[in-house]
Amino acid sequence: MAGALSTQFEKISDSAKTANDKIKSAGDKTRDQLDADVASARAKASAAADRLSEKADAAEDKASSRSQEVRRKWEAHVAEVKANIEKKKAKHDVKEAERSAKLALAFALDAIDFAQAAIDEAEYAALDALYAQAAADSRVS
Repeated sequence: MAGALSTQFEKISDSAKTANDKIKSAGDKTRDQLDADVASARAKASAAADRLSEKADAAEDKASSRSQEVRRKWEAHVAEVKANIEKKKAKHDVKEAERSAKLALAFALDAIDFAQAAIDEAEYAALDALYAQAAADSRVS
């Protein structure tokens, strides 16, 4: 389980590093190059949002927004963990512990997916802002 979570977190770190590198190098790019970067980031963010939407649609609460769904899952997870701690103090049920571990893993993977989409959206927003500035600068010149 730790390996799977670590791998997911490495993906987030790699994505954040890649996005950061793109943003750092954006200052040296032309408007056309930034436009291409913005389009790519927009497509990536849109695909990530679509993946999250598909996951949310498969979940029981289809009416919630992604952030509300994650918040609801987090609150339910915290409540369940607290309840499980109390139960485990009273009895050590292996099946209950396995169930709790599976729920915790599912929540962690959902949170990782949400974080990845947030990174993609942040990359898009930052590159779009840099593009807008480059467009404004080119009109002043």
